[in-house]
Amino acid sequence: MSDPSPSRNALKRRFKDILGLSLSAGLAQIAAVVALPLLQRYCYGPVAFADMAAYAQLAGILGAVATLRMDLALVKQNSLENARATLSNGLRALVVTAFVALVLVLGLRSFGFEMGSIPWLWCLLPLGVVGVGLNGLVTGWLSREERFHKLAVVRAGGGVAGEALRFASAPLGSLGLIVGRIAGQWCSAIWGLRALQNSWRSAPQSTRSSRKTAWKNSRAYAIFTTPANVLAMAANGLFILYLFEHGSSTIVGAAGAGMAYLTVAAGLVIRSVSDVFFKHLDDVPPETLLRHYTGWVAALIVISSLGVSVLWAIPDPWVTQLLGDAWKDMLPIMRILAPWMVPWIAGSALSGIFPHLGKQSWTLVLDALHLAMVSGLIWTFEVSRTQDVLSDATALLLIGDYTVVQASFYTAAIGVAMLAIALRKNR
Repeated sequence: MSDPSPSRNALKRRFKDILGLSLSAGLAQIAAVVALPLLQRYCYGPVAFADMAAYAQLAGILGAVATLRMDLALVKQNSLENARATLSNGLRALVVTAFVALVLVLGLRSFGFEMGSIPWLWCLLPLGVVGVGLNGLVTGWLSREERFHKLAVVRAGGGVAGEALRFASAPLGSLGLIVGRIAGQWCSAIWGLRALQNSWRSAPQSTRSSRKTAWKNSRAYAIFTTPANVLAMAANGLFILYLFEHGSSTIVGAAGAGMAYLTVAAGLVIRSVSDVFFKHLDDVPPETLLRHYTGWVAALIVISSLGVSVLWAIPDPWVTQLLGDAWKDMLPIMRILAPWMVPWIAGSALSGIFPHLGKQSWTLVLDALHLAMVSGLIWTFEVSRTQDVLSDATALLLIGDYTVVQASFYTAAIGVAMLAIALRKNR
């Protein structure tokens, strides 16, 4: 029997890499799903989840610019010298971003924002941003070396450790959720840094000249990719931050916890599908690409619709029996939010269609439109607001309108993707 061809071996290896990363992501997501109800029942109330929701959005927005996407640039570096110089540039950007996080928190506190009143946020936010940035750089370095098994282990271990540390941090009160999250990220980062230290030490030491050269080769990631990430994170974060500022802690906590359940479940599908979908695009003939994409969209919409429909089959008393009376508002809020998850799952999981078509600039325009739509919704509520704190009824109305905006945007994004495919087909 003849030996398998090199290309076939490479394909098999890539499939194993994707499977390993998907399984590690799935393990971390499953750990979060299992931990959430236990955390709600025995450790933290809605106020803690409200603080966590605001922190997560701030950390996500700053994390999008933490390394100026040098984590992505790392993967493409051919030489070890350029890789170390690129990592050094990312670390320098990370130090600046951490300082910006500190200044931001001090500014929020000085101007009387509710976010600024979260205890120890001036310390926690910079630490969290650094944790996000370090994990990104570790991922980029290990991906460059194709050490996907080690990366999968680091990801899974960090995710499980993070959930365990949330329980261990419960004596800290409402801060425990945030502290546990950050501690888990740092555990993952330190583990990853230990894994890359041998190749780091064998690389030529970075110099001002090498860092300048590496920046010149990688600055497109900072100029184009970073703004797109910031816009995307800001569009999703702005709503939660506004609700945190003007809604009651009970509603914000219920919305934050409900979003956590929904995004954890949706994230598992998105992460698993996106890698496989993007990998197989090169094997699809241009004349059948539109049918191929439409088929994936239809399948994901059906699957996600069946998934979110489970929320209406859960009796309301079950939630209070399981989690306690403090969480009676969570299931109704999840039902309001759930519909926009359906087009979001399909659009996000298949977003690789844009780089495949060479239309990365289209995603930047879409992200700007997304932010404008959410900002317009918030502005509408802000100009009509007559009280410092939104009533629960008004907050629920805002959440419903947010669902309409989100569903409209992601449906439009799917339509734009189909248009991009059709235009290429007609060329």
